[in-house]
Amino acid sequence: MFKRFLFMVLSLLLMGVFFISCSNSSTESSNEAPVITILSPSDSSSLTIGYTVLVKISIQDDGKIEKGDLYLDDQPLTSFTASDYEYNWSISTDLSIGEHFLRAFVRDSEGLTDSSEIGVVLNNFAVNDKMVLVEGGQFQMGDYFDKGYDDETPVHSVELNSFFMGKHEVTQDEYSSLMNSNPSNFLGDNRPVEKVSWYEAIEYCNKLSELEGFDKCYSGSGDDIVCDFRKNGYRLPTEAEWEYAARGGIHYVDSLSYSGCNKKSELEQYSWYYSTSNGKTRHVESKLPNQLGLYDMSGNVWEWCWDWYNGTYYSYIPIVNPEGPLSGSCRVIRGGSWHDKAKSCRVADRNLFYPSDAINTLGFRVVRSAVQ
Repeated sequence: MFKRFLFMVLSLLLMGVFFISCSNSSTESSNEAPVITILSPSDSSSLTIGYTVLVKISIQDDGKIEKGDLYLDDQPLTSFTASDYEYNWSISTDLSIGEHFLRAFVRDSEGLTDSSEIGVVLNNFAVNDKMVLVEGGQFQMGDYFDKGYDDETPVHSVELNSFFMGKHEVTQDEYSSLMNSNPSNFLGDNRPVEKVSWYEAIEYCNKLSELEGFDKCYSGSGDDIVCDFRKNGYRLPTEAEWEYAARGGIHYVDSLSYSGCNKKSELEQYSWYYSTSNGKTRHVESKLPNQLGLYDMSGNVWEWCWDWYNGTYYSYIPIVNPEGPLSGSCRVIRGGSWHDKAKSCRVADRNLFYPSDAINTLGFRVVRSAVQ
């Protein structure tokens, strides 16, 4: 009887060990390898150098993703941990035309991996001779040299996608041929248009987009106007885009006080301002351009930006592609004018006007998002 009892106990113990072993085996085998897929762009897509392309990646996994990586050929682009990931890829102008490969890799917490690869063909960008490509990048925005005003602080990091910007301010000839009017005080076809309100600048952008077959960026009216930055049409620059371009783009952003130069003694080579203008606007492209080939980013006329003005905005500004405060009473203007002294022509200087204001020191230039 005792032996039978002992046998039953041992049998139960062995069954328990077997059950635990099976459970552990089942638990260990429950982790399946992740599956990663590049959803867009599609394989063999033709893409344009200088543009921004949305890369979409999907990972199927059991919740144990440790890290994902995206490469162009053998060069890392970004890392991620999300199962559904989107990345705005600004295609560098340093890349060669021809075939390249986007490669995505994923690894889970137990070392299981997967990869996905697509081919893309890069082509040279094409844009009219009135626009300059401003390649996306990161810069320090604000009063970098501690020579300005409180609303230029704190200095903060901003990251922007690529965009195209007009080489010069919109001229009277360009404006009048599209709008059938010329409100300017200082007349001349090749002078910048002035006495244009923010609303009129917005209207001009939409009309120019329509004329050239692009999608209009703006919709709504009055204070309810909204901008779709995903559209490829003409628009006003954001305040961050304006400062980034004025500083000279990715290669020069931290070294200049004015657009094109760092010393006040050199400013007269680049700018029509109080000391050089003789009290009036001057022809566009009649001074030196900055390092990107942009003219009159300091001086000639102030330039409307998209953003509502807020004096404390830099304390909470988003890092990536900031679009300005959600509301306000005045819009940002940048760059200084023929009437202003050098301090107002600094790349960090901020100013403001009501969007209905139209004065002879105020004009604008256009940009387009480099989207594909």
